[in-house]
Amino acid sequence: MSKPMILGGGDDAFLQRPLAEMSKDDLARLFLEAAKPDTQWYIGLEIEIFPYWQDSLRPVEHEQLAGVLARLGKLAGMTETHEPNGALTGLKGNGELISLEPGGQLEFASRPHRALKALRQEALEYAAHLKEAGAPLGIGYWAAGFQPLATRDSVPVMPKPRYEHMRRYLGPRGRRALDMMHLTGSVQCTVDFQSEKNLADKVRTAARVSPFFSALVAASPFSGGQLNGYKTVRYQTWLEVDDERCGIWPEMVDEEGLTVGRYIDRTLSVAPMFFIRDGEYLAAGPEPYSWYIEHGFQGGPVTVGDYLDHLTTFFPEIRPKGYVELRGADCVLPEEAVAVGGFWRGILDHEPTRQAVDERLSMMDWGAIRALQPKVAVEGLDAMSPAGKVRDVIKWVVQAGYDRLAKSSPDCAECVVPLVERAHRGRSPADEMLEIAAKSGVAAALEIVKL
Repeated sequence: MSKPMILGGGDDAFLQRPLAEMSKDDLARLFLEAAKPDTQWYIGLEIEIFPYWQDSLRPVEHEQLAGVLARLGKLAGMTETHEPNGALTGLKGNGELISLEPGGQLEFASRPHRALKALRQEALEYAAHLKEAGAPLGIGYWAAGFQPLATRDSVPVMPKPRYEHMRRYLGPRGRRALDMMHLTGSVQCTVDFQSEKNLADKVRTAARVSPFFSALVAASPFSGGQLNGYKTVRYQTWLEVDDERCGIWPEMVDEEGLTVGRYIDRTLSVAPMFFIRDGEYLAAGPEPYSWYIEHGFQGGPVTVGDYLDHLTTFFPEIRPKGYVELRGADCVLPEEAVAVGGFWRGILDHEPTRQAVDERLSMMDWGAIRALQPKVAVEGLDAMSPAGKVRDVIKWVVQAGYDRLAKSSPDCAECVVPLVERAHRGRSPADEMLEIAAKSGVAAALEIVKL
C-alpha cells in the first residue's frame, strides 16, 4: 500500500542513525534532497486492479494469486519477493514493483518516465502480461474503484504481517477502514518538485482539484453485487478511515501550505502503527511518535529507518514524499490510467497552468473541499461546488492541462485524449456502468471495466 522513501543513499549506517541525534532540518532534508530542476522531472504510475474467477466472478485466493505472480514474473523477467513466512506476495525488477494488497488487489508500480508515451507502453505491456498469466488459470481482472461483488467478510486476506498490524490499528479508528484496505482500487501517480515552495504549491493546487477529478473518473457504483448509491464509494470510504492519516488537511490549502516542516510536525504528533525489529512487526503504544524519538522503543533508539517506515502509514489524498503523490482517483483501465498521470503532469508541472487552475479554484478553501467530498462521492459530476457545477469545472481544468501539453509536448497530449473526451462527454465510468446495469444487470456493466 505504500513504498518507503529511499533517501540518504539508503545505506545501513544512515538508516540506523538515531532520530534523537537529528534536528527538524535534518528530517526535512529527507524530503528536500529529492528536489530537482524541471528538466529532470519524471512521472510514475500505480494501478490497483481486482482479480476474479471468470466462471464464478468470485475474488481469487492467495494460493492462486501466487500462481499468477509466478507466471507473471517469468513473462516480465521479474524477481519474486516473499514474506518471512515464505508467502509469495510480489515481484520486482526493471524499476517496476508488483504487490498484493490486503484483499488480493494487484498493484503495479511503474518505472519513472520522462515521456507519457513510454509510460503508456509500459502500462499496456504489463496489462498484456497480466492477462497472459491469468488466462490459463481462468482468472480475469476488473479496473474499478471498489470490489464490485465481494464483501469485507468474503474477500480473501493476504498473508502479510504489515497488513495484520494495519488491520488492528485502523479497524477501531474508522467505520470503513477495513473496507479501504480490502475492497478499494485506485490509480495513483507521482510528479516531481524543484523546491519546498514548489512542493507546497503543487499540493495546494492538487488538493483543490482532487474532488473534482475524482468525480470524473468515478468507477465504483457497485458493492456486494448491488448498486450502492454512490458514483465513487471508494472516495466515501477514504473519508471514514482515519483523519489523522488520511484525507485532505487544512494545512494543504491555507496560505502557507503543506511545507515539509508542517508535514513532519503532523507525522510526529501521531502514534506509530508499529515498529519493525529483526523483520518482525511489533505493536506500539498510543504515545505520539515524538515521544518514541525521546524515549526509544523496547530499550533501543528510534532510527531514520523507523521514521521512513512510519511515513508509509500516512495516506493523505495528496502525499509528500520524495515527490508529490496524487491518490484521489478510482482505478480505470490502463490507457485511461496513463491519461490520469498525464492530466496531473499537465496542470502541475507547468507553473502558469498551475497558477491559472489555482486561481480558478481559489474559493475552494478547506471547508469548501470537505463539504464537496461527500457530495462528489454520491453525485459525481452532478455535484455543485462554490466554483460551479463539478462537471463544468473539471472540463475546464482537463482542457487547461491538455492545452498546455499540446503546445509543448504533442506526444504527451495524445496520451491524455481519452480523459479529454470523457470530460467533454460529461460521463464518468460509473455513469456508464449504471446505465448498462439498469438495462442488463451488474455483471454486464462490469464488462466495460474488464482488463
